Amino acid sequence: MLGLKAQASCSDAATGAGLAPGDWVTPGDTRVHKAPAMGWPTLARRQVVLLGEQHDRPSHHRFQLASLAALHAHQPALAIGLEMLPRESQPALDAWVAGDLDEADLLEQSQWYRYWGFDPELYLPLLRFARDQALPLKALNVTPELRRRLVEDGVSTLPPAQRHGIPEPVPATPPYRARLEASLEEHALELGGEGFGQGFDDDMIDGFVYAQQVWDMAMAHGLASLVEDDYLAVGLVGMGHASHGEGIDAQLESLGITAVASLLPLSADDACEAEAGLADAVFVVREDKQSEGPRLGVGVEASEDEPGLVVTEVAPNSPAKAAGLRVGDRILSFAGRGVAHPYQLKALINRVLPGTQASITVTRDHQRQTLTVRFPIVTPGPDAERGDGTRQHQRPALQQEQQQEKGQEHEPQE
Repeated sequence: MLGLKAQASCSDAATGAGLAPGDWVTPGDTRVHKAPAMGWPTLARRQVVLLGEQHDRPSHHRFQLASLAALHAHQPALAIGLEMLPRESQPALDAWVAGDLDEADLLEQSQWYRYWGFDPELYLPLLRFARDQALPLKALNVTPELRRRLVEDGVSTLPPAQRHGIPEPVPATPPYRARLEASLEEHALELGGEGFGQGFDDDMIDGFVYAQQVWDMAMAHGLASLVEDDYLAVGLVGMGHASHGEGIDAQLESLGITAVASLLPLSADDACEAEAGLADAVFVVREDKQSEGPRLGVGVEASEDEPGLVVTEVAPNSPAKAAGLRVGDRILSFAGRGVAHPYQLKALINRVLPGTQASITVTRDHQRQTLTVRFPIVTPGPDAERGDGTRQHQRPALQQEQQQEKGQEHEPQE
C-alpha cells in the first residue's frame, strides 16, 4: 500500500535527528513512515478524525490542509468541524461555502475577531479548500456567554433549546483530570511565577475540569450531528482536545461514536518522545510560529456603542507615540481597512513590513484625522526564530479559553 513502507527508526538519533518534517510516526512505535501507519483509506472509513493544532503555528495548519486533502481523496462525503466559531456563526459558514460571501464578509458576519482572535490568514486556506470542494463547514463551539452559563449553572439546568441540545458531559477520567490539574498549575506558574496559584481549592479545580468537559462535549455534539448526516466528520481542534483519547473522543463515545482517530502535528523531538496513546498518528513538522510583525505600541478597547477602537494607553518611545496617537483617540481604520475589534487591528499590524509605514485614521475631539505610523526595523533577538515551547500538546488551550471568556475587550499592541 502506498506510503506505508517503514523508512527508518525514530531512535536512530537520541535527539530525534532521524526524523524529518513530513514523516509520520505512531506514538510508542519507533518506526517511521511516509503516511499514517493505518493508511488514509482506513482513516477515511472512521466516523470522526480529529486534526490537532496549536492555533498560532502555520505548520500545523498546513498539516491540517494536507490531511483534509488526503482524507477527501478517499471519502468525498466529508464535512469539517471548526472549534474556532460558535454555532451562532453557522449562517455565515453556510453562505461562504455556497459562494455568497467574500472573505471580508465571512470574517464580519461570523464575528471571527470577536470569537477567535487568531489571524484569519492562518485559517483561510482551510476555509477556501472547503468552499472550493463544496464541503460543509460546522461551527462546533458555543459563545463565551453560553459556556459560562453551562459551567456555572450546569448543563442540565438549561432547557435544551438554550444549549443547542448539548447534553451533560461524561466525567473526566482520572488521568485526564490529572493532566488538566497539572495544566492549570502550569498556567498559573506562567502567569505569576513560582508559588502563584499553588493550593487551588477543590471547587476551583472541579470548575476548571468541568469547563473543559463542557467544551469537549459541545464540540463532540457538533461532530456527532455531521456523522448522523452520513459525513466523515473532520474536526480542526486544539491539541488538548484531541490528545490521549480523553477529550472530545471520550464525549463522542458517550454519544455512541467510537470510530474516532486523532492526528497531531509535533516537532521531531516531541514526535520521537511521544508516549503510546497520545494519538493514532503524529506528523512531524518544522516548528514555527506566525511572525508577530512590528509593534504599534497602544492598548485599545472595543465599544458596542460607537465604531472603532478607543486608545487606552500609548507606550513611550513607540511608533504610536511618534505618530501622535493619544489616549482617548478612536481608531477607525488602519492601512485603509476599518477596524472593529482589537484582534483585527493586531492581525493588520502583523502584516506590516518593518521599515515601512501605514496610515491610521482616528477621531479626536469629534474631528477625523489621518496619521502616518512609521515602523522601524528591529533586530530580532537570539530566540526570535524559536517557538515558545513545543510540548503544549499535553495541555488544553487555556489562553484561548481565557481570551474568549474576557470577550477579547482589551488588547495591548505594544
